[in-house]
Amino acid sequence: MAKTTKDKLAQLLEKESQLKAQIQALKQREAEAERKKNTRRKILIGGAVLAKVKRGEWHMNQLQDLLNSELKADRDRELFDLPSLNQNQATEAPSGTGGGNQP
Repeated sequence: MAKTTKDKLAQLLEKESQLKAQIQALKQREAEAERKKNTRRKILIGGAVLAKVKRGEWHMNQLQDLLNSELKADRDRELFDLPSLNQNQATEAPSGTGGGNQP
């Protein structure tokens, strides 16, 4: 018995749906693998910096300055006993109000 056009269309649409699901699953696996690589990179960078501090090749003040300038989230800053940025902003002069370094 020959398939009708309607049956063929339904079969093709089902295949399309399956292919889309496979593509999505593959993209998710790739994204997860990249996230894992990125996390590993961060861990290795942190380990390398801490090793330099431990060996005395990098001063702890340099590390603290780096963290202080780069960490923006209060929960991250808290891990390193850095003051909250909101507290820093309250004690600093507002920008654009007569700073000596502005032309």
